[in-house]
Amino acid sequence: MRQGTSRHAMLQVSGMTCSNCSFAVERAMKQLDFVEQCQVDLINGKASVLYRVEGGAGPVHTAAELCAEVEAIGFDASVLEDFEDSQASSARASLHLLVAGGTGALPDLKSMDGILEVVEDGPGELTIFYDPLRSGARKIVCSLRSQGFEVDTSHASPVKGEGMPLGLPTAVVLTLAVLLFSDVLPCFTRFDKMLHTHIVPGLPCITVILSVLATPVQLYCGCRFHLGAYHAISTGVWDMNVLISLGTALCFAYSFMVTFCMIIASHVAGIECKAPPPSYFETPCFVITTILVGKHLEAWARSGASESLQQLLALRPRCAHVLSAPNGTEVEDMPAQLLEIGDHLQIFPGETAPTDGIMTSDCGYAEFDESLLTGESRPVRKKKGDAIIGGSKCLTGRAEMQVEKLGSGTMLSQIMTLVETAQLTRAPVQRVADAVAQCFVPTIVALSLMTWMAWFLLVYTFNVIPLTAILQGRTSSWPQLDKAFFVLEHGLNVLLIACPCALGLATPTAVMAATGVAARCGILVRSGAEPLELGSKVKAVVLDKTGTLTLGRPSVVGTSIVCPWTLEDRVWERLLRAFRQHRADADGDTSTGHRARKFSLVADLPAAWLTPSDAELRERTRVRSPSCNSETSTSASEEEGDARLRLSMPGSSAAVARDHLRQEAEKALWWAIGSAEISSEHPVAKELVEIAGQKARSALSKPSSFENMTGVGLQCVLPGNLHVQVASAQHILGKGSPQSLVAWVEAQMSSGATVVAVAVEEVPLAAVALRDKLAPFARTCVAQLELSNVQVWMCTGDHRVAAEAVARECGIDAGRVVAQALPADKVKLVKTLQEKCYLPGEKETRNIVAMVGDGINDAPALAAADVGVAIGAGQNVVCRCHVAPRTNVGTCEIRQVTVEAADLVLVRSDLRDLLAFFALAKETLRTIWFNFLWAFLFNTCALPLAAGMFWRYGVLINPQIACTLMLGSSLFVVFSSLLLKRFVPPPLDSPPV
Repeated sequence: MRQGTSRHAMLQVSGMTCSNCSFAVERAMKQLDFVEQCQVDLINGKASVLYRVEGGAGPVHTAAELCAEVEAIGFDASVLEDFEDSQASSARASLHLLVAGGTGALPDLKSMDGILEVVEDGPGELTIFYDPLRSGARKIVCSLRSQGFEVDTSHASPVKGEGMPLGLPTAVVLTLAVLLFSDVLPCFTRFDKMLHTHIVPGLPCITVILSVLATPVQLYCGCRFHLGAYHAISTGVWDMNVLISLGTALCFAYSFMVTFCMIIASHVAGIECKAPPPSYFETPCFVITTILVGKHLEAWARSGASESLQQLLALRPRCAHVLSAPNGTEVEDMPAQLLEIGDHLQIFPGETAPTDGIMTSDCGYAEFDESLLTGESRPVRKKKGDAIIGGSKCLTGRAEMQVEKLGSGTMLSQIMTLVETAQLTRAPVQRVADAVAQCFVPTIVALSLMTWMAWFLLVYTFNVIPLTAILQGRTSSWPQLDKAFFVLEHGLNVLLIACPCALGLATPTAVMAATGVAARCGILVRSGAEPLELGSKVKAVVLDKTGTLTLGRPSVVGTSIVCPWTLEDRVWERLLRAFRQHRADADGDTSTGHRARKFSLVADLPAAWLTPSDAELRERTRVRSPSCNSETSTSASEEEGDARLRLSMPGSSAAVARDHLRQEAEKALWWAIGSAEISSEHPVAKELVEIAGQKARSALSKPSSFENMTGVGLQCVLPGNLHVQVASAQHILGKGSPQSLVAWVEAQMSSGATVVAVAVEEVPLAAVALRDKLAPFARTCVAQLELSNVQVWMCTGDHRVAAEAVARECGIDAGRVVAQALPADKVKLVKTLQEKCYLPGEKETRNIVAMVGDGINDAPALAAADVGVAIGAGQNVVCRCHVAPRTNVGTCEIRQVTVEAADLVLVRSDLRDLLAFFALAKETLRTIWFNFLWAFLFNTCALPLAAGMFWRYGVLINPQIACTLMLGSSLFVVFSSLLLKRFVPPPLDSPPV
């Protein structure tokens, strides 16, 4: 362990029952001077702690000190993970081993390259965290076995969680026995007579039996409440344990005092008590057992809120089929935790991919079910080179894959990390509930004392309550004790019926269920509960154009080419000469012919052949040649200097020569375009390269020199020393460019297309128009947002004509379109909308604005928005993912930056998921407020009832009923939150809820 660094520890904390418990753990951690940050997840019982490892002469702190501090305040704690904070951005995989003979003799594993941390889970049980890019699981195991250690690699990952509460079986058995003796057997005359036989005067057998049965329940089974109350009082954070411990202790003490008094009175004072006051040993038994059972049921119900997370865990297969070589036939089955990057795996139909990788099968396709990971309900077809997500199920076809990512780098681990991180944070509404819960228990104790005082005055001072009304037809030898318990009982009811748990569970259970449902739909909440609350209050949505409203894949829609041998004879000669030489050099490559035959099946894109004007021909034409015009051709004679018109009849030699020349010139031009763009990662470049491969009918060349002009285009040198520029039309088309080409470019740009011009030797020869297609459901989603009273804005870096064209297609008002926007302009728009009140009748309040984007230029605006949404993140769902050697590094890094700035990640590029999130956010906030309302109404109505305000009307409850009502209130809140699991995104033909 290096000193002077920060470490991140994940602790498993058991025994937390309400928000006061989680607050106590959080406060205890923050009181340590070396703890920098602490977040507690009440539902999953986890605590995330960032602490410093002091260097120099100071002590070195460890995660064990954190566990000791948690245990000091009454909770059990164990270490799940402990690693340096600097390692959070690197990939981490875990290896669980069972070492024969214990781990005491093991060498220092941390000294091995690539091992990050070693955690001892128990006798002989180890969990080793390592970097899969620097080391491998099989390498670690082989190293241990070579040193003589017996290592079992089939040891499963330890599951640490909160099990059955301490003493629950004992409490249930003893309480059933108490109920048998107190309520069942007295119904039979024979048993009733035996049970009420007095051992000494005033002390019947049933009282002794009940005291013997109740004492273990109170002292052993209820010790968790008593210890919890002690720690709560000592730390100043009073929780439910204080109420339970105080109530049961007072009731047990009263019953014990009655029994003790009867013995003393009979043997010491010689007082014969024929009608002793009743004891209430069954009450603390019933209360403690009911709460233990209720909390166990509550924990089970809360685990249902994280069912989606459990389903993700279940996707991990235990075994993998490893091929001995790529495309080999020998298969070795081994535990999935022993996989290493670069392994080749075999996946059979019906099996699950054990990790992320690339499909390497040469034969056919395979279909995978990715519904639990991405929300895509339809099977996804995979071919060679496609990414396979770990946890997806192979439905049809035989698939082979190469392992690319392991551990925390896989998409499944990233999703689980995001969901768990989201559950650690608190929504703003939860902070209010936490503040109320912290004052709740002291207030209830004060109300209980006031209830005792009020009834004491009514019974003893003012004599408002007669003794006959207290005894209710019974006879008593010690009426003062009956009066005392009558006063005490109402105060006990107030202590036992008050329910801080319902208030504390209102938000975290709803957030747990909502984040699980969102993950199931392919919506990953990165920033915890806050986006769920703010998402229900969004007043404006700012949408990026490319990749959000459109597919983000520009398609070629038209091409214009200046006719060869009309203006630039020397340039065309050089281009055709270089192209012909390239084809001659590639004649021996059989793969090229196969590629040409394959591309010949693709639909052709017609080109517009442009003929210069007569003035341009007179000035610049030097060589007479066949015309590319379908009707006439114009040439100039060097001797005469005038223009002559020649007719090209169909089928004539001139027409045939013209067609052949046009076809070869088009192939040469696309060869130059594709070869120039082949080194670029821009989406436009990828589209041009794909079309060039189809049009050139030849393999592309690699440029010998390449220069990327940021924001403009590129220039390069192709074989034959051919200088080629592919850039924006504004950059290439300047003074002296053919007017017919300029007119065509202007016409295309006016229709919203993006135009790229091509120049060879600085002479413009052609232009290509590209247009991004509208994303499916984009127009419908915009209409749904408008119907929901949400203003929709579009902010893009593209030019205004293209932006307005897309806005018209989507139904966005032209006044809400911001074009040619830089990243700073997008941030400015978001902040302007946040401060602007644009709805009639609204108060001047800050508006909630959501920003949706997919590019690195959207990252500042995503961070500035109240709800930043990264759309189409695919497998790069968190910034911590590592980049495998064969992946596109530049694209992955851009996606990581975008996702890191976002609060929300839509795995699919589908705006319907945005509508689903807004609907889920509203439903979640509605559930939270309903839970708060129930907790408030329950305590408001139950406390007066428990205090005896309706006693005169015969409405009474005893401590058993009070305890049952309290548990029922908590369970009601939990099951209310579980209803969110039934959430279904609203159909598009009706407005979002």
